[in-house]
Amino acid sequence: MLRFRSATLLFWLFLVCHRLEGQRDLEVLSLGIETGFDFAQYQAGTIPFLIPAILSDVSVGRFRVGAGFGREYYRPYQYYTWTGEIVERLEDGRPTPYYVSTLRAFRPAYWVIPIRLQYRLHRCQCLYAHAGMSFDFFSNSTPESIVFEGAELRQAPLREVRREQLFHLRTRSYEVGVGFYLLGNDFFRLIARPSLVVSEDPEIYTDGQGRITTARMTVGVQFGFFR
Repeated sequence: MLRFRSATLLFWLFLVCHRLEGQRDLEVLSLGIETGFDFAQYQAGTIPFLIPAILSDVSVGRFRVGAGFGREYYRPYQYYTWTGEIVERLEDGRPTPYYVSTLRAFRPAYWVIPIRLQYRLHRCQCLYAHAGMSFDFFSNSTPESIVFEGAELRQAPLREVRREQLFHLRTRSYEVGVGFYLLGNDFFRLIARPSLVVSEDPEIYTDGQGRITTARMTVGVQFGFFR
């Protein structure tokens, strides 16, 4: 089903591209705002919920070289901490210790530095090949909340948990895809880019294998300067 949806999406974008009239290339320098989200996941692991970024590209013939700055937001992550209190309950006539704990949550986030190379494929200049990688740095500034107090667990969690014990401080990801200039004029473009992404799993304690493969859609707008 996922393969069918991905193939349908690519086919639709290709038809849209061919319906466009020839477009002039963007100026030598472009500045854009993009947002990416993963719509299919092929391996177990933690994936970002939203990836907004600001990027700048420089045109060199049919190539565009770019870099930028962004932020990855993940869904809320929950974990327990032990309060230090123990209660005993009778089970099968025997006292059994339970560890009173607090369920906490925070939204993991990473600062992202993406680097990319694009090559224009089609004469209408609405289709290009994309390859990139990003360097991600853990952000410890997101607020924390208490989800539940007084949970009784059979095993004692840690009394204090640092976020660096749960998530890697630095990760990397690699991306290949095909991009489309959907609409625009001489000074701006609306873009859409389906791609395949291989990322390092940011979560330390996970059921995954350390790397995650996902299908990602990126949408955004670009503005050109210095034709």
